[in-house]
Amino acid sequence: MIGRKDEVSMLNDSLYSGRPEFVAIYGRRRVGKTYLVKDFLFHKYY
Repeated sequence: MIGRKDEVSMLNDSLYSGRPEFVAIYGRRRVGKTYLVKDFLFHKYY
């Protein structure tokens, strides 16, 4: 993902932390929040 290295790194750290985590993703409308999560999970599990 272009320009999302910090966000992807944070999601990756949370996924593999070994403990339950709650990640809140917030921001303005139409900036790609849902796309970020869907793309991240797609590349991890498919």
